[in-house]
Amino acid sequence: MKVVLTGGGTGGHIYPALSLWRYMQGRVDPLDCLYIGTRNGLEQSIVRPLDLPFVTIEAAGLRRQVSLQAVRTLLITARGYFQARRLLRRFRPDVVVGTGGFVTLLRLRREVPGYSKRDLGRECAARIDQPTLRPSH
Repeated sequence: MKVVLTGGGTGGHIYPALSLWRYMQGRVDPLDCLYIGTRNGLEQSIVRPLDLPFVTIEAAGLRRQVSLQAVRTLLITARGYFQARRLLRRFRPDVVVGTGGFVTLLRLRREVPGYSKRDLGRECAARIDQPTLRPSH
């Protein structure tokens, strides 16, 4: 099975992806994983030393106000989108798991899909699953 893991910025996004990778290592055969992160994110120092192929794309948080910085982040995001698209076409994964952060195009946000998942996800995925947290009584 070919799996892409992506998530970055904080350990809260990185470690769940790594836990899934470690879990799959002993249970999925054959397993071919690729981790996509950013050059400047925390994932660089956490994932790169592991025996997990790691590649970087450009990513930035989208800004909702009009400014030169917003234009800059939009250009970075567009460049990262095309880098990710090229990587996915080359690797041809069976599944992509995004655990959050700017590097995750289809970010997990609350229980309601955010802009990137709702609008951009239609073009990239045959199916998108959104985990929901339900209170246990």
